[in-house]
Order: sequence, then C-alpha cells, then structure tokens
Amino acid sequence: MKAEQQQKGATKTVKKVKVNQKAPVRLWVKAIFTGFRRSKVQQNENQALLKIQHVDDVSSSRFYWGKRVAYIYKAHSLKNNTKFRTIWGRISRSHGSNGIVIARFNRNLPPRAIGSTLRVFLYPNRV
Repeated sequence: MKAEQQQKGATKTVKKVKVNQKAPVRLWVKAIFTGFRRSKVQQNENQALLKIQHVDDVSSSRFYWGKRVAYIYKAHSLKNNTKFRTIWGRISRSHGSNGIVIARFNRNLPPRAIGSTLRVFLYPNRV
C-alpha cells in the first residue's frame, strides 16, 4: 500500500510558478521639452531642444543619438478607440555642452508642449 502511494506521489510533480517580485522594466527615460532651437530673431520649429534626465554633458548625451522620442498627449475625440495620440521623433545630436539634445519630429511639436515630459526610448540600440 505504501509503495502504491509513493508511486502516485512520484508521478504527481507540482511545478512552482516563479512570481516576479521586481518592478516592471521601463524602456524609456524622461525628457523635458525646453523649447525650439532659435536665434535672436528666428526659431526653427523643426528642431526641438530636450533635456534628458540625468544627462549633464556631451559625452553622456552621445548614447542617446539616434534614439526614438515620443510626445504623448490626450485629445478630446476618440481615434482608434483611444484619446491618446503620439508624435514620434528621433534625437539627432547634442546642443551645447550641458547635455541638451536636438530632436526632429515627424510633425513639429506644438508650442503648448514646452515644459512637458517626453519619453526617450532606449532603442534602436547601437551597443
């Protein structure tokens, strides 16, 4: 009788599901849209200046060259079953020596976006 119980116990193997206790991985970094690239008398709306979080010099901003940027905003009407819309862009190069970068977007960012948060995604990865 004990031999039968041992055989039954041997055939019933319980798989433990590993529960992930860590926070989900975030594949983007926060950036602030500080304004458009400009001179004294004109501004270029197709070149947006971004201040990326924890980036304070040109050497650390080089990592983000070519990375994709998204400006996510909320509209009033539904489109594709959502009120959220995005304007996609790409970081092109650095601006100055304090870590600010220049980004170009498919559609120029609206002026109301100045001071708002953008997402700098960590892909495409060149490493």
